[in-house]
Amino acid sequence: MGKALQRALGGLAGGVLLVAVVLLASWLWPLSAAQERTLAALEAPRALPGSNAYVTLASLEVEGPLAQRQARVDEHTRQFETWYADRYVPGFIRGDAEDKAGTPPRLPGEDTPSPAVDTVLCGFGGAAGCLDAVRSQPQAVAAALAPHATLLARMDELALHGHYHSPLTQAAATPWPDMRQLTVPLSAHALAHLQGDSARALAGLCRDAGSGRMLMAQGDNLLTTMTGSAMLAANAKMFAAVLAELPLDAPLPASCGKAFLPLSADEASVCNGMRGEFAMQRGLAALMDQKIEHGQRYTRLFYSSGKTLARQAETLGQSCLPETRQAIAEDRKLPVPPVAASAWWQPQCLTNAIGCIVGDIARPAYQGYAHRQQDTAAQLRLLQAALWLRGQAVQGTAAPLAERLGNLPAGLRSAHRPITLSADGMALETPAYGKDRQMLRIPLPQAVSGQ
Repeated sequence: MGKALQRALGGLAGGVLLVAVVLLASWLWPLSAAQERTLAALEAPRALPGSNAYVTLASLEVEGPLAQRQARVDEHTRQFETWYADRYVPGFIRGDAEDKAGTPPRLPGEDTPSPAVDTVLCGFGGAAGCLDAVRSQPQAVAAALAPHATLLARMDELALHGHYHSPLTQAAATPWPDMRQLTVPLSAHALAHLQGDSARALAGLCRDAGSGRMLMAQGDNLLTTMTGSAMLAANAKMFAAVLAELPLDAPLPASCGKAFLPLSADEASVCNGMRGEFAMQRGLAALMDQKIEHGQRYTRLFYSSGKTLARQAETLGQSCLPETRQAIAEDRKLPVPPVAASAWWQPQCLTNAIGCIVGDIARPAYQGYAHRQQDTAAQLRLLQAALWLRGQAVQGTAAPLAERLGNLPAGLRSAHRPITLSADGMALETPAYGKDRQMLRIPLPQAVSGQ
């Protein structure tokens, strides 16, 4: 009996020791090479060109000169950071931030809400048909645009900036400028063209395409990146639609040349947006560490902020790697990240079960952004091809359209999704990466298509 008990106790002690060794090995498990690469890519220093568009975007519908609006935004930043430190962080640590921290201070202008975007106005998704939509009800569109006079006047100011960076600590409760308002000028440009002022319409479209390009390539979060991408693509589509209705000798504003240049690999990447996402995750990890330190410290047996961030970096940082930039430059469809293996059995997850499971749940939410960005790049190639064909027609080139299309400059070609003529001969097309079995389309000027 005594020997049996000794053997049982010995077995139990051995089992406890084995578990301790396994947990220690998990706790000390090093980062993988892929995690180290993506962490370094996400944390690489980044230069921000030009001035910051944040004040303009945070006060699109706010009356007053820039200096006055800057002062209001600065005061809001001070109030928000005080609220975040004094109310949100303690609430997060206690676990009742949503109930007791209250709402964060409102952005300038939110105390007197901006005019709602009327459904009669075009959105980014409807840009290709915006001309026809406005043509069908011009008076209703003019009436819907009237309350947005301040915003429409503010678009020139937005175009002067070189980047977007929020001064606020990024967290779930951080307020964002209402970027839905950026769709409003599309209808104004369409109305200007239909009223006979096509030059103003083209200039506005090129100006706003440039602003979209800036937000897309030089933003500090994923929302800004994707809003800028949609804004650029929408203005490109409407620019092509307006151009299709104009004679070949209609002059183009000088700003259009820069706004619609083909995207570089860095511009067509979602890397900067993912850097912003990672910075927000880093802030959340710091809050989790404070929560654990002030509360249930045994949670550290199931959560490691360092391992969690490394795992998240592996998801978010792919877009910042050299091989991804190379694939974008060659217009190869970026692969969809594989579904993560069940987290519970992986050695590094034994002491970070919470971080692994939460990270794996969030992973699918980031799929698709890179393909949408690649489609914006393809949309600009289509537009540039249409402009090149327009130039050929101006020069009196007599070759058939299909032959001219085969002689596109090398910078407009893609071995993976070539540009083709639509079945009706009135547009250029190329396959979309973001939506299976769908085509991206840009209309040709009538004199080019022969219609």
